[in-house]
Amino acid sequence: MGEHLRVCPQGYTCCTPDMEEKLGQQSKLEYENLVEETSRTLRTTLVSRHQQFDEFFLELLDNSEKSLNGMFTRTYGKLYMQNRELFQDLFTELKRYYTGGNVNLEETLDDFWSRLLERMFQLINSQYHFTDDYLECISKYIDQLKPFGDGPRKLKAQVTRAFIAARTFVQGLMVGREVANRVAKLSW
Repeated sequence: MGEHLRVCPQGYTCCTPDMEEKLGQQSKLEYENLVEETSRTLRTTLVSRHQQFDEFFLELLDNSEKSLNGMFTRTYGKLYMQNRELFQDLFTELKRYYTGGNVNLEETLDDFWSRLLERMFQLINSQYHFTDDYLECISKYIDQLKPFGDGPRKLKAQVTRAFIAARTFVQGLMVGREVANRVAKLSW
C-alpha cells in the first residue's frame, strides 16, 4: 500500500517512496538540463548579437569620424588640422557615451558647438585677441546668434535619438544575457 507516498496515488499502487524519490530526482535533473540547454542557447544568441551590434555601431562611428576628418582635411587643409581636436574630442565623448560612460549627450553636443563657435570666431578675427570671458559670453548667445543655422538643433536631435537607441539596445542585450545566466544558475 502507498500510504506514505507524496506523488503517486494513495491506496493500492506499485510505487514505493524510493521509486518516487528516484523519479523526482530524475525529473529534476531533466528539467535542470532542459533549462540549462535553453538558457545556454539564449545566452549564446544574446552574446553574439551584442558583439555583432557593438562592432557594427563602433565601426560606423569610426567610419564617420574618418570620413569627416578626410573631408575637412581636403576642404580646409591646415586650418582644420590645427583645430581637429574639437572633432576628435566630440567623437571620443560619443564613444564614451555609447560604451556606458557617464556622459550627458546633450551637454556634450552643446559644448562642441560652443567651442566650435569660439574657435571660429577667433580664426575669423585673428587680428584681435579675445579673453576667455569674452569668448564664453559669445558662446552663451549661440541660440540667439545661430551662426550655424538650424544645423546644431537638427544634428543634436538626430544624434541624441540614435545614440540613446543604440546604447539602450546594447545594454538590453547585456541585461538579457545576465538574466539568462542567473536563470541557468538557479537551484530547483
